[in-house]
Amino acid sequence: MKNLVAILFFGLCTQLGFSQTYQFKTVNFSVSQKNEKGQWSKWSKTQPTELLINLDRNKHRFVVHSEIIQLFSILKYEDKVENETGTSNKYFCVDNLGIDTVITIVSPKNAGTSKQIYIANDEMIIEYDLIYLGEKK
Repeated sequence: MKNLVAILFFGLCTQLGFSQTYQFKTVNFSVSQKNEKGQWSKWSKTQPTELLINLDRNKHRFVVHSEIIQLFSILKYEDKVENETGTSNKYFCVDNLGIDTVITIVSPKNAGTSKQIYIANDEMIIEYDLIYLGEKK
């Protein structure tokens, strides 16, 4: 019994000791919107921006620190996809207004800490160019 308690305690401490919050800084963004016919527009001209985005796997959410804080609760994590161009991670979310949203983080090969994040719902897609800042302690 003591061994079981010790193993459970060690496992809990190990889980609490590892941060699961990842920080990103945006550098640019672009938008595509769906028109009345259901077709996506061309991407807007890329604009510079500086926002922080956190992926908090402990709280199962993304936080976009824009002028108005945007929260995206993660409902489902999809397995990482790897191919010849890089990797992607997809998250099925609901935003703070209750809108279903898919968030995809793309890590191109040979891009170092540069990544893209796509925040998409039925009406629009926002693409941010990101710099990975690391784990938040």
